Amino acid sequence: MASQLLTAILVTAAFAAVAYAVGMISRSGALGGLLVGSTIYASLGPGGFTVLALFVIGGSLLTRLGYRSKQRTCTAQEHGGRRGARNALANCAVATFCAILAAATGSEPLTAAFVASIGAAFADTTESEIGQLFSRTPRLISTLRKVPPGTDGAVSLPGTIAGVGAAGLTAALGLALGMLAAPWPALLVAISAFLGTLADSLIGALSPRAGNELTNVLCTLVAAMLALILV
Repeated sequence: MASQLLTAILVTAAFAAVAYAVGMISRSGALGGLLVGSTIYASLGPGGFTVLALFVIGGSLLTRLGYRSKQRTCTAQEHGGRRGARNALANCAVATFCAILAAATGSEPLTAAFVASIGAAFADTTESEIGQLFSRTPRLISTLRKVPPGTDGAVSLPGTIAGVGAAGLTAALGLALGMLAAPWPALLVAISAFLGTLADSLIGALSPRAGNELTNVLCTLVAAMLALILV
């Protein structure tokens, strides 16, 4: 156990250092990522960390995609796209909790909930970044009226399609790594992850003052709970 924890810290520290060096995360993001990544690695091993890395790397690349165009529409991520500790904790707190419980109990549904939670975070980021870049007429999910890009609760066809792909990719990776037992549970995890993003959009539309961090937590929580029920 001690050796796995040491490995977890070393691997995560190296990953956080590289991520900081290339501008993916801020200093606080590196510290938050070290806490989250080390806990997930220690709990679920290299497989769990790989699923987390997919979200971190994929989300960062999508944030940088068309960054200048997003700046012109005032929808770009702040601080040059570097994400901080608050973002890391908001997106990964539920996944980290699921990883700890899965390690303690050996529960396959809790492992599936972990994958679904990360999938929801990745899909939510994907929907936002792709939607802001490729859709000029997003619609509010609660009323379907047209709203400016970046509006809380706004959805778009390009963003939604991309989000489905991100949720599916995360579930497929979980399946390939042996974290999900078969294709059917993987499909249910992908569905749970995507439904988590719909919950995020609904909360954003109905309670725009809730804040991005809170909606991210609820997005991943809904996905994890659905996976626990369905898988």
